[in-house]
Amino acid sequence: MARARLPSRIGRQRGAMSVTMLLLMIGLVAMLGLVEIGYLYWAKRDAQKVADLSAIAGAQRLDLCNTSYSNNTAARINAEKDNAFPGQLEIHCGNWNAVHAAADHFVQGVSEGNPLNAVRVIASRSVIPFFGQNESLPTVTAQAVAKRSAPSAVFSVGSQLLRINGDTPLGNVLKLVGVDLNATTVLGYDGLANAHITPGGLLEALGIPVDANISIGDFNALLAANKVSLGSLLDASASVLARSGVTDIDLKALRDALGLELSLDDLAVQLGSDDGSSGLFAKIIAPDGSASSALQADVNLLDLITTGITIASDGRGVAVNNLNLLGLVQVKAGVVEPPSIAIGGVGARAYNAQVRLFANIDTNNIPAVGGLLGLLGTRLNLPLHVDVTNAMGTLTSLQCSSSPPTATIQVDASVLRACVGKVGDADRFSKTNVCDAGLQNEQLLTLLGIPLINNQIKVNALADQQSITLAAGETGSTQINKLALGNTVSELTTQLLNVLSGMLNPRGNGLSTSDTAYQLAERYLLAGSNSNGTYNIERTITLLEHGSKDLGIEKLGSWQIKKGVPEPCVLGLFNCFRDGTVWEGFRATVTGQGSGLLPGLLGTLLGGLVVERCNSVVGSLDYKNCAKRNLASYIQTNTEEGFLDQFNGGGVTAPGNEEIACTGILCIVLKGPLDLLKPLLNNIGSLLSDLLANLLGLELGRTDVHVQSIQCGGAQLVY
Repeated sequence: MARARLPSRIGRQRGAMSVTMLLLMIGLVAMLGLVEIGYLYWAKRDAQKVADLSAIAGAQRLDLCNTSYSNNTAARINAEKDNAFPGQLEIHCGNWNAVHAAADHFVQGVSEGNPLNAVRVIASRSVIPFFGQNESLPTVTAQAVAKRSAPSAVFSVGSQLLRINGDTPLGNVLKLVGVDLNATTVLGYDGLANAHITPGGLLEALGIPVDANISIGDFNALLAANKVSLGSLLDASASVLARSGVTDIDLKALRDALGLELSLDDLAVQLGSDDGSSGLFAKIIAPDGSASSALQADVNLLDLITTGITIASDGRGVAVNNLNLLGLVQVKAGVVEPPSIAIGGVGARAYNAQVRLFANIDTNNIPAVGGLLGLLGTRLNLPLHVDVTNAMGTLTSLQCSSSPPTATIQVDASVLRACVGKVGDADRFSKTNVCDAGLQNEQLLTLLGIPLINNQIKVNALADQQSITLAAGETGSTQINKLALGNTVSELTTQLLNVLSGMLNPRGNGLSTSDTAYQLAERYLLAGSNSNGTYNIERTITLLEHGSKDLGIEKLGSWQIKKGVPEPCVLGLFNCFRDGTVWEGFRATVTGQGSGLLPGLLGTLLGGLVVERCNSVVGSLDYKNCAKRNLASYIQTNTEEGFLDQFNGGGVTAPGNEEIACTGILCIVLKGPLDLLKPLLNNIGSLLSDLLANLLGLELGRTDVHVQSIQCGGAQLVY
């Protein structure tokens, strides 16, 4: 019996291999596509790498930009030779600033306010496909902008009233009996002096976010607005060191040692400085307006911690709240400004603690006696402000071409700055120099009800200015203060003569001068001055009458005044007054021409005007100011409606701070010999300073400057 035939298996599976091959081909095509996409990604990354490196190389050598700012040789060599880039390059030199409206904040070329500081590189290349001709593949393009950071430095200053040097004859003698003046120990912790952290790293550890492109103004405001505890500052410093791999510094020992004396978490440290207060960092100066370089500056950890400790303790290395001496003198003292660390370019400043003493000498405070003097209308009131041992370091230049780079810092120090006058309670212990703009006249002496002295006295004694040049990591000291006694005595004499002229002169007794008239008087007198600064009255009168186009001086013209021109009478001893031109009267009061003998010697008031006799014994003490006041009074005699109003605003200079110029008998007797003795007194002070230093080892008024780091020619990607 025959079997039935079964269907062929081969026939039933016909076409199965085609499906398999189709799936295989789809997989292969997908894999090839992924390879192509990966290649595109690699090409993009390679172009971006070339653009980044080329931009940085160009920013480091901005001097190789061409005159049209369309190429930079260093950037092109880096891309084409060092990195063998086969594509096209667009290289532009210009200015990068976060305020520019473009997406990359870059502007090609240089203009006023936009200095050359950056290079932009656009790198593009075509992509060759691996398989076949695929013209749809895009051209790969990458862009980068690199900015050259302005040179900057980090430094601090430390003023010293007195330093003891044991390597002197006296020091060597004392060593024989067991006294070593150099045996001064300072608590130290291994490694702190050589450890560095960056402000950016410190702020990150403190949990204060900072945008890398933050402007320097916003950065200063951010620092000034943030206070942290001293404990947090130490912990954050330790955290930064740990992350950077530094393991040989144990800040826990320092924290534990300080914790025995201070409540670390209760003491606040202000990070930045502003116009009203000082902080850990002084106001940062960045010539390019960006804080990026300041964020990466190397700050010495030992300086940062010691400065932080001083600020946390309120900077009160010296504090006298209220000391009463026999009821006559009330004394207060304190440190005005804690030390700070300066970061930035030329113009950056670091301050050091300035001890301010306020002594209120007032006879009204004397028990019993003060009341009796008050009944007699007599009072001596001397509010004395004294600043001791202050120092300010200002970065004046950076020498990046030298090897190693160096920084030059100008140190302005003063052993003593004193003044007598009125100061508001809020300003008394502010960081503002109260002996300058904040000082006002005070009623210093009243005798039998007569206000004799209403004035102020300012003396900057034993001031010193020196410059010091250091490399990164170096510490240097200024030379000892040369004790310029002659300058100090001369300045004090000048101030006393000014006070004397204020007591004896009739000025202020009805003298009325508007601000505009006084400013006009100063403007014309300065314009007519001789080359040595003395007033030339005849030239001034010519300018008043006719003006000068070359000097931009308008003419005031001339007019008649009644009873304003003096002339001698009664045997030539006294003055009578006649009508005449305004400038005849001004000339007579200032030069003495046509004046009687006695008024010329003693000074007097004119009949029709309240003015002073500037060539008298008393008036000559303050000759320049006397001339200004008289001219202002004569200017106001013009009764034409709106005469002075036309000079309000532009073209009128503000009153200056000219030195007192006196030519009378008292000046010849008192100030003349002192001017001759000034060099001798200065030499005596210098000799005394050298003797104290070389024989006794007492070095007065030195300032230490420590340069922590210098950054030159650095470049960074900003886009």
